[in-house]
Formats: sequence, C-alpha cells, structure tokens
Amino acid sequence: MGQWAELLLTGVVAGLFGACATYVFALRKDKEERRRDRLVAHLLEAYRNIEDAVGRDEIADDQLERLEKSIAATFLLGSKAAAEEASRITVNLKANRLEMLPLLLQLRKDLRHELGLERHDAEIRFLRLPRNKGK
Repeated sequence: MGQWAELLLTGVVAGLFGACATYVFALRKDKEERRRDRLVAHLLEAYRNIEDAVGRDEIADDQLERLEKSIAATFLLGSKAAAEEASRITVNLKANRLEMLPLLLQLRKDLRHELGLERHDAEIRFLRLPRNKGK
C-alpha cells in the first residue's frame, strides 16, 4: 500500500509540475506574440506614413504630423539600423536634404524579417497620381 501511494504521489507531483511548466511557457509565448504584433503594427504604420509623404511636390500638414510621429516611432521601436537611418534623416533635414529611401528600405527589411517573409532587394518605386484639385 505504501509503495502504491508513493507512486501515485510521484505521478501527481510530476503532472502538476508539467502543467505549471506548460502554463508558464504558454504565457511567455503569448506575451512574445502580443509584443511582436504590436511592434509589427507600429512599424507598418510608420512605413506607410513615411511612404505616403515621400515623392510628393507638396506635403499636407496632416502628412507632416504623421511623418514626425513615424520617425519618433522608428527611434522607439525600430531596429538599431532603422533608428540610425531615422537619425540621419533628422540631421539631413537640418541641412535641407530629405532622403527617406534608406529608412524605408530598412523598415521593409525589418518588417519582412519580423513577419518571416522572403528577403528581397527590389527597388522601391512610388506611385504618385495627379490629384484633381478643387473638384
């Protein structure tokens, strides 16, 4: 009877330990997935806002505001390389040179890596269609 109880107790303790470990690992995985989802959402929004402002003759005030916020988000959430590109933009802006393409390339690289997509070096092109002003 004692040996049977000892085996039962060992099985219960091992089962509880296994369940606790599984729960802790599941929580950690869920936390990492939520962090990754937020990171991708912010970087994707930053990419879209920067791309929206690039290659235009005139940039509207709301586009400028989104551009500023996107550069700030890149400093906060982007990779080291993306933050360095954002830093170059702020320095170059003071010298009246605004070159956003290197930052867009880096953000694209970071996002594709984070999403597990195939890496590619296709040239970024901007489609800018004429607007019907005043109609």
